[in-house]
Amino acid sequence: MKFNRSLNVLSPLLTAAGLFALLTAQKSRKVLTRRLEAASNEDPVTGGANERKFLAEAGRLLRSAGSKNYAVIAFHVRGFRGINEVFGYRNGTRVLHGIHWVFMRHTEKGELSAHVYADRFLLLLSFQDREELCLRIKNICADLKNTIEFYGIHYELSPAFGVCECPEAGTADVRELVNRAVIALKTGRTYEKLPCAFYDEQIRTRQITLKNMADRLSPAMQNREFVVYYQPKYSVAEETLFGAEALVRWRTNPQTLVPPGEFIPEFERTGKIAELDRYVFRQVCSDIRKWMDEGREPAPVSVNLSRVNLLDFSIAEEYRAQAAKFGVPAGLLELEVTESAFAQDGPALEAAMKKLTDAGFSLSIDDFGSDYSSLKMLYDVPAQTLKLDREFLNGLNSGERGRAVVSAVAGLAKKLHMTVVAEGVETEEQLEFLKKIRCAAAQGYYFSPPVPEEQYAALLPAAEKRAAHADFYGNRENSAV
Repeated sequence: MKFNRSLNVLSPLLTAAGLFALLTAQKSRKVLTRRLEAASNEDPVTGGANERKFLAEAGRLLRSAGSKNYAVIAFHVRGFRGINEVFGYRNGTRVLHGIHWVFMRHTEKGELSAHVYADRFLLLLSFQDREELCLRIKNICADLKNTIEFYGIHYELSPAFGVCECPEAGTADVRELVNRAVIALKTGRTYEKLPCAFYDEQIRTRQITLKNMADRLSPAMQNREFVVYYQPKYSVAEETLFGAEALVRWRTNPQTLVPPGEFIPEFERTGKIAELDRYVFRQVCSDIRKWMDEGREPAPVSVNLSRVNLLDFSIAEEYRAQAAKFGVPAGLLELEVTESAFAQDGPALEAAMKKLTDAGFSLSIDDFGSDYSSLKMLYDVPAQTLKLDREFLNGLNSGERGRAVVSAVAGLAKKLHMTVVAEGVETEEQLEFLKKIRCAAAQGYYFSPPVPEEQYAALLPAAEKRAAHADFYGNRENSAV
């Protein structure tokens, strides 16, 4: 009986405690839910909005915009990687914080800013007309210039903006608008001296064209629409045939020949350049075999090798087997890698190049002086040829200083036992200078533009004659694959 009376007394207390515990748990869950939701919308680097929040909030603002004009803006810092490498990642993060607060100062109620990743940010700005929008971007640029200091030294950022003005904002797909802003950003264009590019019909048409090109790659190779042209290289001293560079063209129809600059960047972006590399290499091997069968003395041909394929460690054996299939000696095939490929993954690329040289191929650093340009690279990379970018020759017009630079680079390469080839030779004055510094070979419109296979084949001497390139290349064409 006492036990029952005790239960009757405790029951209300237990009920109250249970209700309290339940309410506390519900409140905790709500707090936790709010915290999780806040975390899912917060960028961990800047503490501001992330892309997820930007997309949700931008959609809400655009749907209720009415007649108000909005623009989605993609932003990044040119050369941000260099900031991390030179000043360290902690200071790189400081830069991102600085950019975030600049954007916060320049966004008003009903506008947004968000950090996406690395140095990429998004903005949603309202404006009356393009003139006002450009003025706002100009003010942001001015503020960014006064933002960053490292160790008491002012560091001036190089910003870039891609702008997509929102059409019929109420029905706009925010993610599509962001994509368009990013596409505009990647064009690298400027507008009225501002580092910003506006997405327009021209960019849209170009985007569609590039996508169609990428989609057509495999059928185009099957239909043999890609044709290899050869630009002859000539010995500078004797002005006799030295070799050639294989350059691909796309014959989309009998009357249209598309130059590589129109499609190569898109193939590189999508990774499809690897297929094209292999296609061109096979065609060059086939052409060399044809010349040999016709009793001609082939000169070495250089073939471009993309960074994608260079990092594929199986490419050396694949190319060796391909050349062997056609019975083409390794010394007749030189693989060109642009210097910009060494901006990243240097040691891996150097190891990959060594595999290619071990397979018997000679290697060339292409476009030296156009981008990355590290003298240490000349020491590290196992290449036999250095191709001076045409910008070096353009520098000859700047007087003795320009000539001294070209002469010094060529002299250093020769001391490293590298063959020096000058690209973009267009005048007799340039050729005479190359003779003075004893540059081995040159190519350019002074000698010949890229020509079809049959036209280049006509330049090759008969097999019993030795071409002038033999002395420079050390008879490497005699080495078997």
